[in-house]
Amino acid sequence: MYDDSRFDEFTQCATAERDVESFIPVKGLRVDEMLTPARLARAIGVSESSLKRWANDGVLQASRTVGGHRRIALSEAVRFIRQIGAVVVRPDLLGLDDLSTVSQTFASQADVEQQVYAALEAGHAQRVRAMMQSLYLGGWTLSSIFDGPIRAAMTKIGALWLHAEWGLVVEHRATTIAIQSISQLRMLLPSPTPGAPVAVGSAGETDVYMLPSLMASVVLADAGYADVNLGPMTPPSVLRNAAGFYKARLSWVSVSSPTEPTRLAADLQQLHSDLRAVGTTLIVGGRMLRSIPASQLTGLNIVNTMAELHAYAKGMLKAGEAAPQREPGPTGGGGLAGGSGPVDGPNPMGDGVSGAA
Repeated sequence: MYDDSRFDEFTQCATAERDVESFIPVKGLRVDEMLTPARLARAIGVSESSLKRWANDGVLQASRTVGGHRRIALSEAVRFIRQIGAVVVRPDLLGLDDLSTVSQTFASQADVEQQVYAALEAGHAQRVRAMMQSLYLGGWTLSSIFDGPIRAAMTKIGALWLHAEWGLVVEHRATTIAIQSISQLRMLLPSPTPGAPVAVGSAGETDVYMLPSLMASVVLADAGYADVNLGPMTPPSVLRNAAGFYKARLSWVSVSSPTEPTRLAADLQQLHSDLRAVGTTLIVGGRMLRSIPASQLTGLNIVNTMAELHAYAKGMLKAGEAAPQREPGPTGGGGLAGGSGPVDGPNPMGDGVSGAA
């Protein structure tokens, strides 16, 4: 429980290191990193001959230099590690220096959620980044990370401001760290393949939240789309024009900030119609959908979690056409709902990334 009497305690505990930690550039990670078989073998504790055998068998994709030497992209190394369940014993060799600061195993999902919450609440940016890397390399999907520990932590943190003003500091700092950590995970994904369908999306016109749209963007990149995230407070006309410019196959909108329900429903229906006319499928999520009668959401494609968004998007790629229409689930929508960003004010809902993330 936070209260005003603890303000001095928090400020005294915020050492210089913790005050600036969120703004220290991420060290070691290079998205364009090309690894030698020997380096990757040392990183995961196997022999170079085993690694070359996997490459020969097609389990591990490697390119060749002009001189004929194998090279492995960092994103391919990450995919391979996840596929075979390898433990990274030398994360520094992969440029993932943060990973050495945490365990790569957790007792349970509840343990993960508690540790992520504690690190975000305390402002330990490096530890949050390391745990996100550990979970992803350990086989967690991005959507399970976002729907699980990130959602749980930000939901609790989003309610702290109700008990004391200092809770706003904690929430905004935690959101900044979450954005940094998620952006780093995005760097571990391969670049879109040539001709990949484009997904363009944003938060709504009056929606100040940054985190939900970012998570949606990363989930869609993981699903195989070339993602373009326009961020918060994007007018429908801007999103519509961007979808046309990029010839987007899919577009998303997150609606988390309070707004007039009838107008929101009308705006979403109009956007859905405009995008459909140019061949773009609109997907909508967010806690504000709970305030709209189901009759006003007829025809909209609604997701309740990031896992649903990923499955929906993958289904579109597999089928080559829009997935079946979906109506709000029991929670009334929330797959793209979320917490605050550096410029956010108090969260009137008091639930961080409730209903999504």
